[in-house]
Amino acid sequence: MVSFQSFSTELSIGSIEEIYLKSGTNERRIQIYYPYSKNVNNKTKFIIMNDGEELFSENDSWNGKAWNIDETFKDLKTQKENLNLVIIAIDSAKRINGNILDETRRYAEYFPKESIKYIDGNLKRSIYSNFIDSQKFNYQDFVINKVIPFIEKKFDTKLNRDNLGIIGASMGGLSALNMSIENPEIFGFVGCISTHWVGIKISEYLILPFRMKISGDESTTKAIQKYIKDNVSKLSSQKLYFDHGTVGLDSLYENPQNEINKILLGSQINFIYEVHPNHDHEPKFFGQRFKNILLNFTDN
Repeated sequence: MVSFQSFSTELSIGSIEEIYLKSGTNERRIQIYYPYSKNVNNKTKFIIMNDGEELFSENDSWNGKAWNIDETFKDLKTQKENLNLVIIAIDSAKRINGNILDETRRYAEYFPKESIKYIDGNLKRSIYSNFIDSQKFNYQDFVINKVIPFIEKKFDTKLNRDNLGIIGASMGGLSALNMSIENPEIFGFVGCISTHWVGIKISEYLILPFRMKISGDESTTKAIQKYIKDNVSKLSSQKLYFDHGTVGLDSLYENPQNEINKILLGSQINFIYEVHPNHDHEPKFFGQRFKNILLNFTDN
C-alpha cells in the first residue's frame, strides 16, 4: 500500500489525499476528498463513490469528462451549506491498467453477482456465472473488507448506516444498490444516478470498448428486478435516491425504474425518484444532480 497527500491546484475547493490499496493483482487508487476541513468528528458523514476517476477532473477521467463535484461543494459553501462530509472516491477498473478492455472489467465488477441465479436461459446464466461471478471481479469484497476497514482505522471511527452512504452512476449506481442490499447494516444512504437497469447483450458486451450504442438485455433486466424484489426487505432502514435523464442511453431507464419503484412502494421503502428532462448519460449531468443528492443524504 502506498499513501501520499496531494493538494490539487485543479480543485476549486478542498483537498485530496490519495491512497493505493491492493485490489486483486493490482493496486487501486482511493481519493479521500475533504471539501472543507480535514477535521473529522463524531458527526462527520462519509460517502463512498464509484468511478472515482470521473469525479474531479476531466484530465483524470478515462473519457475526458467529469462530474466536477468540487464545484458542487463550492456552490454549497456560497449558500452557507458547509456540510460535514468526507468523500471516499474509488477508481473503477477502467483505471487499473489503462487499457481499452478495462471497460469490460468495469461492467463485470459492478454487475450484481447475486442476481445471476435469476437469469433465464442456461447458456447466458452459465456465461455470467463463469466469467462475471469470479474472484478477480469481486469489487464488493474490496470495498467491504479493505476500503472500509482502512477508513475506519485511519479516522478512528466506526462506519455504519448512521454515517455512511454510497453513490454511483450507471453501472456504478447498480453496484451501490447491490452493495447496500448485501450489507444493510453498513450503508444508510444509497444514491443511484441513471442506474443501468437494462444490462448489456452478450454480443454487445464482447465489443463493449468499441460500441456505439447499447440496446439493453431484457433477461438481465428481469433478473435484477427479481433479485431486488426477493431482497427488498433489506432496504427498510436506508434512504434511497434514484434518478435518470430523458435523452440517449438514459431514455431506456424509465420503464425498468418504474418497475423498481413499484417494488419499493409495495414494501414501503423510503426513496426519492427524480426525472431530469434533456439530461443525457453524461458525467456533467450527473454532477449537476449531485448537490440535491448530498442535501438528501445529510438531511436528518
